[in-house]
Amino acid sequence: MANAGPNTNSSQFFMVYRDSKLPPQYTVFGTIQADGLTTLDKIAKAGVAGGGEDGKPATEVTITSVLLD
Repeated sequence: MANAGPNTNSSQFFMVYRDSKLPPQYTVFGTIQADGLTTLDKIAKAGVAGGGEDGKPATEVTITSVLLD
């Protein structure tokens, strides 16, 4: 979960694909199961907006459901 300082946590979150160096003040709050990784692989194959190695997906992604254990 993104964090810009005290009392700034919001609904922005990251699905990390491969190794990524996120700032240490960001909070890890979950993992993605195998079936979710298949979906994440499809998103990653479309590339990153702007062509870099890190950033938002090149294609729009909409999360329609989430299961919490």
